[in-house]
Order: sequence, then C-alpha cells, then structure tokens
Amino acid sequence: MMSTLVKQSLLRVRCTARWNVTRQASSSTASATAAARLAYEEAINLIQVDKKERLQMLNRVEKEIARIAKSATPAQLKALNALKYDLEVKSELNEPEVQRNFKLRNSKLRTKSNCTVSDCLNETINKNVVDMSKPVYRYMRQKEFEKQPKAILMQRITQMNVIPDLLNTDMNPTVQVNIKLPEQGTIEPGIFIKSEESVKLPEIEVVNFHDEPRLYTLMMIDPDSPDVENKTYQQRCHWLISNVSLSATSPIVKEGDIVLDYIPPHPEKGTKYHRYTVIAYEQPNEGKDRVELKVESRNRMNVKNIADQHGLKPTGVSFFREVWDEHVPTIYKDILKEHEPVYGKPPRVQPIIKRAVYYS
Repeated sequence: MMSTLVKQSLLRVRCTARWNVTRQASSSTASATAAARLAYEEAINLIQVDKKERLQMLNRVEKEIARIAKSATPAQLKALNALKYDLEVKSELNEPEVQRNFKLRNSKLRTKSNCTVSDCLNETINKNVVDMSKPVYRYMRQKEFEKQPKAILMQRITQMNVIPDLLNTDMNPTVQVNIKLPEQGTIEPGIFIKSEESVKLPEIEVVNFHDEPRLYTLMMIDPDSPDVENKTYQQRCHWLISNVSLSATSPIVKEGDIVLDYIPPHPEKGTKYHRYTVIAYEQPNEGKDRVELKVESRNRMNVKNIADQHGLKPTGVSFFREVWDEHVPTIYKDILKEHEPVYGKPPRVQPIIKRAVYYS
C-alpha cells in the first residue's frame, strides 16, 4: 500500500506532465495556425498577381476586338471572344469570395427541407450572390451540370429508350431542362408522378450558359400513346411552343409562339407507363433565327423529322413517367371532354376441337 504522501507526489507529477503536454500542444497549434495564416496570405497575394496579369491581357483583347470588329471574319471574332471569356473566368475563378458564394449556394440548397438532388444542384437561391450574368458563375454552373446531373440524365434517357425513340444516339445535352412541380419542386429525370400533379403545365426552366438571348423551341411528347389503327404506339404532342427567348439570367419558359396548347398527360387504362418527355431545341443560326412551325395534328408526330425540317438542334431534355390512376377519368371528363378508352389484351381465341369419329 502506498502512503498518502506518495500518492500526492505521484498525482502532482502527473498533473505537471499533463500541463507540459498541453502547453506544448498549444504551442504547436499556435505555430501551425500562424503557418497556415502565412500560407493563406501568400496564396492570396499570388491570386491577386495572377488576376492583375489576366485583367491586363483582357483589356488588350477587348481593345483588339473593338479595333477589328468591322473587318474581322466571324471565325476571328469567335476566337477572340472565346479568349475574352476564358480570361474573364480565370481572373475570378480562384477568388475566395467567388468560391465561398458558390459553395454557400449549394450548402443552403442541401439544408432545405425535402431537398432532392436536383433541387440541390439546380434551384437558384440568393441571386444577388451567384450572379449568372458573370462569366465565372456561368462557368462554374456549367461544370457542375457536366459533373453529375448530365451523367445521370444520359443514363436514364438511354436506359428508358428516350434515345433512340425520340432523340438520336449522338444527343449531347448542353443545357439543363428542369421540370418543376408545385409540391415537389424540380423532379428527377424519369421518376413516376401522379396524373393530378401534371394537370397544369409544370414550370419549365432551361438552365443555359450563354449571356445573350437565344431562341428555343420546346415540346412535351408522349411516345407511348396507343395507335389502335396500326396496332402500335405513336408519338402524341401535349405541348409545343416556339421562338422562346432564353438566356443565362432568364431561363424560365414564359413567352413564345404557342403552336399547340398544353393538354395534361392522361395515360390510358390498360397501357404500360408513359414517358412524358420535354425537349428543348435551339433554333437555327445559334438561336438567332425565328421559325414558323405548323403541325396538322397532335397525333402520329415524328419529332426527329420536325427537327430536321426546321433546323432545330436538341440541346436539352428531361422526362417523367405516369401510369393510369383514378384521377385520369376526371381529366377525360372535365378537360378533354372525351370518352375514356380502355385497352387490354384481346380474349384468347380457343381453337375448335373436333370430336374424333371412329369407324368400325
């Protein structure tokens, strides 16, 4: 047994040792913090030097564009404008405030209640901070789209045969089409929704990355509508609008030339699920030319032929799926004012079996 004096001595030694360790750790932490602060300040200085050099080069490029604007070929102007954009982006890209604003935007989106992946990646909040009129934010938003949402979209439109049923195999989305429902917000491509959720035209957002306005044509098409006469499926158009002006700062589809009014999805009873697909087409001459679309009917459309005939380039797509539910009859009765058809397999015809006759 140790005496009380020995115990007190040991306790005093332990306390002294702990205090020394704590002081050394605090000293090490303080040193590490000071080193980190010094490194951060040095990095900021390098960023500012790089920014100054790029802004000086940007100034020279802008003067050159102004000097040759009237005599240069379109290819020369395009190359100089591409260099201008690159300098505008890279002069701001490493700024801590820019990075912080963009990350703050995403963190706020992810902390929203009922926030889906698409909401977190697509919905714009605090527009005064993330200003899409600035090249650097357009660049960051584009890279964000290409990093994950585009890959998910391509996977789903391929697996669910939107490619090749409606789009060619070389389809390469360059804009992000977001379908927004009142209750759910932006929906994931290919999810199932109820027919009552699409009675009214959803809000369509075409997130693009060009600062100048361009003209687009948009449509909602169902490639799974029954064609009874030909005993197959047909493409039925639920909505078609052309000459819609969109830009990075104005991505919501609002005004345009309505070719076909919106009629809500109404998957027929007895049919498989329907893929209601929204396609965004950039109009000819990089969206500068207007188009005059005329279609004879919603039924038996061929969207690939329409696009080819009018020089429309598919640049974005999204879709949702529906099956028949108890609300569909209401759509037929109150909106379409049509008799609701019911489909199913025809009854199997039993072969007639003749009774065998035996002769003696």
